[in-house]
Amino acid sequence: MTRRRRRTAVSALVGLLVVALLLPATAFGHAVLKSSSPAADSKLAASPAAVTLTFTEPVQLLEERDADVVDSDGTVVSTSARKLPGDARVLEVALRAGLPEGTYTVRYKIIGADSHVIRGLFVFGVGTGELEEPFIGGLGPGGPSETSPWAVSARFLELVGLGGLLGLVAFRWLIWAPALRRAPALAAGEREAVAAWGRDAYWIAFGVLALGAMLAEGYLLVVQSAGVLGVSVLAAAQDATGLSQVLGNTSIGSLVQIRGALLFGVFALGAVLFMREYGGSVAPRPAQASYGLVGTVVIAALLISVMGGVAAQGHPQVARFPAVQIGAQLVHLATVAVWITGLALVAVSLLRVPRIAPDGGPVVSAHLLARFSRLALVVVGLAILTGVIRSLAELSEPQELWETAYGRSIVFKLLLLCPIGFLAMYNRRIVTALRRVERPNRATLRRVRRMASAEFALSISIVVIASLLVAQVPGGS
Repeated sequence: MTRRRRRTAVSALVGLLVVALLLPATAFGHAVLKSSSPAADSKLAASPAAVTLTFTEPVQLLEERDADVVDSDGTVVSTSARKLPGDARVLEVALRAGLPEGTYTVRYKIIGADSHVIRGLFVFGVGTGELEEPFIGGLGPGGPSETSPWAVSARFLELVGLGGLLGLVAFRWLIWAPALRRAPALAAGEREAVAAWGRDAYWIAFGVLALGAMLAEGYLLVVQSAGVLGVSVLAAAQDATGLSQVLGNTSIGSLVQIRGALLFGVFALGAVLFMREYGGSVAPRPAQASYGLVGTVVIAALLISVMGGVAAQGHPQVARFPAVQIGAQLVHLATVAVWITGLALVAVSLLRVPRIAPDGGPVVSAHLLARFSRLALVVVGLAILTGVIRSLAELSEPQELWETAYGRSIVFKLLLLCPIGFLAMYNRRIVTALRRVERPNRATLRRVRRMASAEFALSISIVVIASLLVAQVPGGS
């Protein structure tokens, strides 16, 4: 492929990415009340036997009292609340027989299929009297909102921990090990030093990210429990009974349990591979470029399974063709993780490898850049494709980009993407030029490292926005 064609391909790729990010790639909808019987603000001649609530997607009740009906004094006049058999979108709240004339407030707190907690209330009347204002006493503060700093930080840390782990494993397997094996200019001593640094850096990062990912899941459970229980985050952290209730009785808790178990498996297998790679204290093993294909594949599969739980927790599972949408969301998360983590690891490697191996380090760095450049084109292309698939399920009108908070977040994401695209194209040109020289100079490597660091910083900002986007309501919902 000629240089002109490569430039055209990269430009087209960046352009497609811009178009894709004009549409939401990680958006989830919310369950909303579609209809009710009696209808909101209606007046009935006689007392109904029950109130029926129909939502736009399947819902859950943590406790029966989370859906009730009260009179104008706040006295509960409902007797039970349940999901109707055969339709998880419908709740039935049974009422006491023979309600007297007056205004009654229907209140509900449900957990949608996207794991968001939705609260609502409305009134209806019995008799001919004027409707009064809804009774809101005793509802409590409601816990942290989905767009609060607590919720956004919890999702951000979860994405960083899981994405960092997957990207770390992929980088050592697909970039680091092949580049180190194929670098011809390394003397024996330099090769051992570079391999030892790569191994040590990998396991330090693996331990920090694995522990961080498990702590992030715990933090996410506390924040989500606070929203479900309607209390502060600190109160939820101190409420062992409430946390157990959320863990055992909600889809949120079930997914957290599954992800926690899988992450523990990642940590345990990592410990085994760590001990095997380093060997005993008496006769430590020489550093290798990787710990083997089988261990890498198993750890990667476990991490992808954990990310699958994250993808299944959102709105894709209630969209049309849910298997396609969940799969697209999983691929999107995984490819973006490999890309962003790879940027950080390339920047660190370009800083350390030439210092560890002054003679052959620049050549190894050039191999790292070449392999990562090729991988980045693939994963970014997949991220674009899956982003478009997700977008088709979420956006309904272009004007939602500027008319809704969700759309404005997309615009901010796009503004950050533009400099990332220019930096990527600039780095691509440098990497292409490096293929023509036997030994790249340090000044060029420093320039690439600075550009990769800038890309990484901007991409982290996009992850922060994505952590907010998952809580905002897209216009197409």
